[in-house]
Amino acid sequence: MGRNARKFARVDWKCRYVRFAAEVKMFRTPFDGTEITTVQQADEIAYCCHKLRSDILSTESAAGVYVEVQVLANPDNVSLAVVDFEAGGCSSVTFSPDTGAIIRERKIREAPRKVEGTYIQPLTTITSGQGFEGSMGLYLRGGLLAFYRQHVERGTEEKDPVVGSWECTGFVTDLSWAEGKRLTPCLAFRDVGDYHLRLTRIDAHPPIMPAQNKLRFDDSVWRSLDWDATEQDEAEE
Repeated sequence: MGRNARKFARVDWKCRYVRFAAEVKMFRTPFDGTEITTVQQADEIAYCCHKLRSDILSTESAAGVYVEVQVLANPDNVSLAVVDFEAGGCSSVTFSPDTGAIIRERKIREAPRKVEGTYIQPLTTITSGQGFEGSMGLYLRGGLLAFYRQHVERGTEEKDPVVGSWECTGFVTDLSWAEGKRLTPCLAFRDVGDYHLRLTRIDAHPPIMPAQNKLRFDDSVWRSLDWDATEQDEAEE
């Protein structure tokens, strides 16, 4: 047996897999671990440790990857997004579970900040004056993205929590907006507060299979959502 073969034989693949399975469900610093309980800055972003290989997941033979986050406490607003920043890109696709909207954004310049964006609303708004609680997820397969939500209505002294059915946006966008081969799932928080979110699943099995959504084929139904800091400052003067 050669040196390389003996080295390969000594690798404890079981331990490596256990470590991988644990770390793949973690968030990056400063949100180390699998749960987030406190957000200390407005507009904070919590990036997942794992990345999605867009080149592999764009092939028809790939099984796909499903990522799910459980939202147990949400005092304000939290969204699920995927970004291409790892390869130096400046674009993102964000799902708002409370409004049911999906936003595609691309940063044109940093200072003064200018962002070009479009959005659609494949699901209805389900909360009013209360942060979304339940579960939300994303599914990437064949180069297409779909998002999920399962709303849990808070319980009271008089009634138990009500768990809703899973809803899916369908495949609403491809990856033509992304640069590079690595996409990073993340959570976007609007305000500070005591949250409780848990990264619960990363596998190939979404709760329901998404359908093709005709909205992704028609750019005319995506509404403009541009933001320019220069224009905003002039309007406030």
